[in-house]
Amino acid sequence: MPEQEYFLIRHGQSTANASGVWQGQLEFPLSEEGRLQARLAGKAMASQPFDAIYSSPLSRAFETAETIAREAGFSGAVVPIECLMERHGGLLEGTTHAEREARNPELTKKLLGLPEEERWTLVGAETDEEVLARFEAAISDIRVRHKAGARLVVVSHGGVMRAFLRDRFGPGILPGTVRAANASITRIRWGESGELRLLELASTRHLTSAPRPSVTE
Repeated sequence: MPEQEYFLIRHGQSTANASGVWQGQLEFPLSEEGRLQARLAGKAMASQPFDAIYSSPLSRAFETAETIAREAGFSGAVVPIECLMERHGGLLEGTTHAEREARNPELTKKLLGLPEEERWTLVGAETDEEVLARFEAAISDIRVRHKAGARLVVVSHGGVMRAFLRDRFGPGILPGTVRAANASITRIRWGESGELRLLELASTRHLTSAPRPSVTE
């Protein structure tokens, strides 16, 4: 396989992020702050020429990707790939922590005491194994579309990117409930023999005021 460089970018802040709602695969638009973050990410990518841009089809990611492409002066189209979508959150989707605690305090308490993977099963969410299977299939599909030396932008979501990065680089990456900040940029290099190098993790230097890492998906 060819050596390539990837920019994994989390979408800008959505209205659900701003209000603490677990969105999963539900549709929520970017907030005004999220649109600003997307523009700033695009301006940062203007100095990092890339060959293609791919995105989750969920609107918060796709709008981020289109904004990045426009601000970076990229003339190609954003390519949607369904398998880049966020983790399906089961019972968690569309709720805040306070709402879950008020409706079912016993379940909320039980969730906090379980290992992460068991929590997903309990609430009917996608497991890491399921998330990784589709996310890695999407990345593999992107890889074969491009030659050696390609520089590629992938706009996706905090939960699925975290699962991928922890699987590839170990549990010390984004530990606990930490997600890469909205509109942060992670750079990885894929070698010819399949080895991965993490060049930069969840950088927010391009943002005027770096947001705190989100604990909602």
